[in-house]
Amino acid sequence: MTGTWWAVAGLALAIGLAPASGQAATAKPKSLSIAVVTFFSGSGGVVGGPSVNSARLVIDEINHAGGIDGVPITARYVDESGGSTKNVAEFRSLAPDVAAIVGYVSSGDCLAVAPIADQLARLTIFSDCTTNALFEGHSYKWVFRTQPPASANALAMALYIAKTHPHLASIAGINQDYAFGRDQWKYFSEAMQVLEPGVKVGTSLFPALFSGQYTSEISRVLSGSPALVYSSLWGGDVVALIQQGIAQGLFQQSLVALALGTQGGIEGLKALPAGVIVGSEHSYLLHPGKIANPKLAAFIASYRKRFGEYPASTYPFTIRRSILALRDAYAAAISKNGGAWPSSSQVADALAGLEVKTLLGTMLIRTDHQATYDEQVGISVKSADFPFTVFNDIVTFPAAMIMPPVGVTAESWIGKLTPKLLAEVPAPQHF
Repeated sequence: MTGTWWAVAGLALAIGLAPASGQAATAKPKSLSIAVVTFFSGSGGVVGGPSVNSARLVIDEINHAGGIDGVPITARYVDESGGSTKNVAEFRSLAPDVAAIVGYVSSGDCLAVAPIADQLARLTIFSDCTTNALFEGHSYKWVFRTQPPASANALAMALYIAKTHPHLASIAGINQDYAFGRDQWKYFSEAMQVLEPGVKVGTSLFPALFSGQYTSEISRVLSGSPALVYSSLWGGDVVALIQQGIAQGLFQQSLVALALGTQGGIEGLKALPAGVIVGSEHSYLLHPGKIANPKLAAFIASYRKRFGEYPASTYPFTIRRSILALRDAYAAAISKNGGAWPSSSQVADALAGLEVKTLLGTMLIRTDHQATYDEQVGISVKSADFPFTVFNDIVTFPAAMIMPPVGVTAESWIGKLTPKLLAEVPAPQHF
């Protein structure tokens, strides 16, 4: 079987659970085996460490609290690198041996895996993979996503920019040439034209995913002297863009907005200059002030104590939400099943409409299997309290403001917005 595997320390590997649809009863297992899929190598490798760290932390928390109705969770960790064909083959190998598969980052991988998950009737919770194409025009029984779609992050960025930097003359973009990157630019540029009708949409470039070299794109974009440059690069790509952008004067010549600016991890945040607009992709932006939420503060302290670094990127939060959703769905299904261990089908049914308490508020998994969640956008600042760039003037956008209703496409919904929406944008929180 291909892939890289680790077992959570101290827990025996569970025998996988076959779907139990139609069975009268499902035997309670000795442990619940799941697979966590994320990048460990290549330009996406900065994703894997924080994802696995957070998964281990939350699984330990769940197991120390008694597991799921007394059943501990065990996890296998699998490298997502290698492309969609490899990931489909990997999924087929994993499915018979685990109760659920959690994770995935690349939109291309999720689009390829989703129909296979339904074909094999294996519960799958995508913690990232934010392309709107996953659910628009598709209906899955076994597939869920605990991360809002790309359009929500892009719209929040447009709202923040139009609110805090009104009347920008022009925008340009550098985004990856695949579903997510093209989605991001489409939704952002369309939203900016709705919110700022006079804005000029200039050069938009789409380098290959994980190319790592953006000197040509930066030069071409800057030649048009845009007021703002927008990018949704992530992982090692956003680190490269920041470093090469500094060398070429990008941040001095234009206002820069990085939709996924924290996804370069600590390395990217150390390089990030002040004055850059950054989205959290529905996670958390560390700031110079005191963390008022005690559960969030405790998580950050626990993560830092155990792993020696801050959970400063998106991934410690996204994977945690997915695993908590799985735990809560099992609990809800057990309750509805009269205390008996549920079938996989019953767990899938429990996920639709489920509300999950998270570190940053309540997440609702809608009936279309798409989660709703708030988004934070702020501006980068230097602080003596952190060895990397943090954020200030943070706006938290409620999910209802940035996500279309069930059954409505993001493109049609954004197209009907008006500049009046800017009056509803919450005031930035300054620390």
